[in-house]
Amino acid sequence: MTPIFLIGYMGSGKSTLGRKLAQEMNVEFLDLDILIEKGLGLKINEIFLKKGEKFFRQKERDYLTKYCLDTQSIVATGGGTPCFFDNNNIMNSKGITIYLKVSCHELVRRLQFNQNRPLLFKNKLNLKDFVNNQIIERERHYQKSQYIIESDCISVNQIYDLLKNIL
Repeated sequence: MTPIFLIGYMGSGKSTLGRKLAQEMNVEFLDLDILIEKGLGLKINEIFLKKGEKFFRQKERDYLTKYCLDTQSIVATGGGTPCFFDNNNIMNSKGITIYLKVSCHELVRRLQFNQNRPLLFKNKLNLKDFVNNQIIERERHYQKSQYIIESDCISVNQIYDLLKNIL
């Protein structure tokens, strides 16, 4: 089995569903953001604040290629992972990519009280516009995924059933 990459905007359920899916499939779960945090000894928001987004995106690519390509695992990517460098091409060539597509309305509902997302700090007052604009910007990258699942209210079992048909 090759790695399965869960792709989508922040709050789309990549980590939550990924962890449960890995357990169901008895494979390793990797959260790219957590790998980076452990490796650098900083939280994602601290990396953005102290080192900047450009530094973070380079580390994100480094960790993706170093830890996530040659394992039988479910990988929760960061929301921006497929949008930078050749990350999308790498994930598509080395594994299975699944875009968890969640509506803007549902994403805003999930993110409105989240204090841990660096890109949201300055955008709390206009969250709906910010999320909508970012989705428009990122959608072309997310759409390159091999599978797209409407995910406003998806269950682990539904994703698992899809994977059983693929694998």
